[in-house]
Amino acid sequence: MIGVALLGATGSIGASTLAVLRQHRDRFRLVAVAVRSNWEALLPIIAEFGPQVCAIEDEQAALSLSAAMSRHHPRVEVVAGRDAASIAATCAGAQLVVAGISGFAGLPSTWAAVAAGKQVLLANKEALVASGNLLLNMARQSGANVLPIDSEHNAAYQCANGLHCDKSRVRAITLTASGGPFRQRSLESFASITPEEACKHPTWSMGRKISVDSATLMNKGLEVIEASLLFDRPASDVHVLIHPTSTVHALVEFVDGSILAHLGPADMQVPIAHALAQAASNLGTQIERLPLDVPPLSLSALGALQFFDVEPQRFPALGLAYAALRQGQGACLALNAANEVAVAAFLSGELRYTDVVPVVADSMARADLTNPGDINEVFARDVGVRAIAGDLVAARRTA
Repeated sequence: MIGVALLGATGSIGASTLAVLRQHRDRFRLVAVAVRSNWEALLPIIAEFGPQVCAIEDEQAALSLSAAMSRHHPRVEVVAGRDAASIAATCAGAQLVVAGISGFAGLPSTWAAVAAGKQVLLANKEALVASGNLLLNMARQSGANVLPIDSEHNAAYQCANGLHCDKSRVRAITLTASGGPFRQRSLESFASITPEEACKHPTWSMGRKISVDSATLMNKGLEVIEASLLFDRPASDVHVLIHPTSTVHALVEFVDGSILAHLGPADMQVPIAHALAQAASNLGTQIERLPLDVPPLSLSALGALQFFDVEPQRFPALGLAYAALRQGQGACLALNAANEVAVAAFLSGELRYTDVVPVVADSMARADLTNPGDINEVFARDVGVRAIAGDLVAARRTA
């Protein structure tokens, strides 16, 4: 039985992971969960799966959970505070960690899991974008395995048969993007886009921040950076195509001109199940595939697969991400930090949709873009960029 720590247990990645674990109780056991504050949503998870450790960053929420646990589940250990998720990630019973806390906030616990040599199923692209090869070098030192569960990177992993995409074998990787809700909307109307409109993703059910990133295509830009790092490829070898139905998740082109494409339903259970099987195999339990109770993909019902080039004027965030990747790790860190601030400001009504990317670009122009030397510098640099972006948001709000 393989012990699993689930970070971000009440989010969309958490829900999909629990759905997979529910179908494979004979192989995996949930031993630890981590959330920021939603203790009430943890109650049914605790009742069903019985984890040993429940980690909550919000200390008041942890007190509420502890009171509930003392009545119903007295054997559950509740840990609280800023380091709570890292405690869950490194608990002795967890050989496998699903890093599903969204945004830069997920970096400390992801780093802790990697440093502890765990099997790390990485959904948190921002952690890798911000820390870059520092995180991957730590994995090599600790013996951790980092397995991608973003649908696109997991698809490329399957097509390439792992992360080893050397140039003697693989020519290029192509990630697909649905194009979001504004793929065909008139550019003249973009200034009036509301947060509610931006969060209506056409093919995936996701949180609000990632939904906005998918609308601007910044999410795909972050995924380009992630793919470059994971597969050790330059920016020129990672491509993006618009594919509205999200049926093909990634394509890998080989040096002989052949292309392998991964097709599957738009359901995060699929990449999570694949990565769980890979992690189990790494731990000595040979599993080829985990069967899933998901609706099968019907190609005849789909009828056609369509692909389009990205329009730079419609999606300037993607070009900005490529530029950051070419500049180096410091620029990627700044891109992510500024984007988190700008998107939060848009969602709260402080910025127009058309201001999000300009705020990110202006923040990068003012920030220190030299490469951070260690993980502590990553955290310090992130704080500095956020301050710059916050000032730019305030200036636009009062203009």
